[in-house]
Amino acid sequence: MTAAPPAVRNLFRAALVIFVITVVIGILNGTDVWDPPRNTLLTHVHAGTLGWITLSVFGGAIWMLGRADDESSGPLAKYSIVALSLYVFAFWSADLFDTTETIQRPIGGTLAFIAIVWMFVWAIRQKRGTSWNVAEFGIGLALLFLVIGAILGILLGLQLADVEIVAAENADQLGGAHPAAMVIGYVVLASIAIIEWLLRGTATPGVRAAKAGVVQMSLLFLAGLFGMLGILLDVEPLLLLNVPFQVTGIIIVLWRLRHELAPSRWRGDFLGVYLRTAVFGLVLAVAQTANVVRLFVSGGEDEEALFEMIEPYILALDHTTFLLVVTNMVLAMMAMSAAVSDMANRVIYTGLNVGAAGFIVGLLAESSTLKRIFTPILGLALLYGIYTHLTAKQPEKVAAAM
Repeated sequence: MTAAPPAVRNLFRAALVIFVITVVIGILNGTDVWDPPRNTLLTHVHAGTLGWITLSVFGGAIWMLGRADDESSGPLAKYSIVALSLYVFAFWSADLFDTTETIQRPIGGTLAFIAIVWMFVWAIRQKRGTSWNVAEFGIGLALLFLVIGAILGILLGLQLADVEIVAAENADQLGGAHPAAMVIGYVVLASIAIIEWLLRGTATPGVRAAKAGVVQMSLLFLAGLFGMLGILLDVEPLLLLNVPFQVTGIIIVLWRLRHELAPSRWRGDFLGVYLRTAVFGLVLAVAQTANVVRLFVSGGEDEEALFEMIEPYILALDHTTFLLVVTNMVLAMMAMSAAVSDMANRVIYTGLNVGAAGFIVGLLAESSTLKRIFTPILGLALLYGIYTHLTAKQPEKVAAAM
């Protein structure tokens, strides 16, 4: 693996800075010190999904797909940082300036959409005339799903700005399809693709030689697509198809990575431990997705009561995916681009995963006590990780996850 180019390091630094917003709001909310208003909570969510996750994924995609002689990633990275930062701020602006005007969201969403489409087109152009390996194929599908999710996000923003995109009685379906596309489609695919790339490096096989890898990525793409369409169109059979496709895809992931996940591999370098923990988090996330779908399909006619019943499970699924899967994966990737000590990685890893596990159990049990106990552990570990990576120097040689 080559050293991270400047565009990648800039994306990582921006992701870390924006992540502070997510972490601080999360600490105050999780400890019940502050009950933030809705737009601030949306800022917490989007600073995580766009600022932290998407800027990091863009960095991983550029690092994975980029060529040494290509300078086109620099403008792409700079624009993406500005556009996604403005979109995050668009959510917060309603509370900061005490206004109900929401037109800033579709404007910010349009700027972000340009960055997302640019990233997808850039990735396709990088592979033009060359063969794809499994990790590259997966990140390509993930970026395609991100485009789909972004389109739904713009439409939802317009709907909230009183532009009738769908009938009022179908607005909740549009509101549910957007996060579904981002979580069970884009985020899962991107995480698996980057995990494979980091664990296997240049050894990740080409799509022609690794049919199981192609099937794995395709099944997970279709699982996200069925889940999104099932919610958007309110068609339960489509939503139900998400489960077998996603479960089968994850089983193939576990089989293909079985040697990298062997117990002996968990001893030693913490970079590999981050990634193997992320795979374990994927298994938990898939199990939780299946449970949420089961509860949704078997629910009664009272939609408000149904949502109240499954809300803790949805929140637990989101935090499992964003913390145990994505944050472990991203911190491993960032640690390969910066000189972070083994002791610092141990502290960050332990605080992240102990705090996240306790917080997720608190969500499932609807226990305020557990959330108050584990939120500070999680939040302080993440703030320490942010500070450590922002102040770390570039390593003389790139670390290996193996």
